[in-house]
Amino acid sequence: MSKIAKKQQTALDPVYQLWGWIALAWALYRYFFRLPEWADEFIFKPIVFVVPVLWYVLKKERRSLSSLGLTGKNLFTSIYIGLGFGFVFALEGLAANAIKYGRLQINPIEAFTQYGMVALILLSLATAFSEELLSRGFVFNRILEVKKSLPYAAIVSTALFVLIHVPILVTMHKLQGVTLILFFVTDIILGFANSLLFFRVRSLVAPILVHIFWNMTVALYL
Repeated sequence: MSKIAKKQQTALDPVYQLWGWIALAWALYRYFFRLPEWADEFIFKPIVFVVPVLWYVLKKERRSLSSLGLTGKNLFTSIYIGLGFGFVFALEGLAANAIKYGRLQINPIEAFTQYGMVALILLSLATAFSEELLSRGFVFNRILEVKKSLPYAAIVSTALFVLIHVPILVTMHKLQGVTLILFFVTDIILGFANSLLFFRVRSLVAPILVHIFWNMTVALYL
């Protein structure tokens, strides 16, 4: 390994270590606790995903929150792009629904009955914020800064994004067969798309909006 590669690896070790501790804590939480979804997304996911990242960035790195994409820069551009790509993901959800059932079978009544539309949107927003802050604002951005390679940063951060979803995909939803494959495929697509969006606008607004559309699509169509 060259000196440059060693230096890059050393710079990224704390990032991977923090991600590893977060992933472990989340897996243990998912395994041992079965709490309402609102508790997961509004309380425990921010504690596990967001708090450690904010502590690391503010106390260890001594950097501003803008280094995580928490900025008003390119706000309107981010909103337009996020809504546009979010609509594309909604269409992808329809396609996945057709693949799963062999035809379009949209029956969102259960999701609406359980949460209501407003609560469902708020849950999706909370989920999107926590996951995008960790996966794009922190992991992707730090890898990109060190490696100076968009493909490398997108691939690695997407792989970690998919891995952190394994506990809920396997243990909580009891997904099997085609549905499980669709979840992993859409997870990968979402990871790559949001990495590219974050690279383009350097803000979490667009990735969060796309993630909200994706969460809503999963809740209503899959």
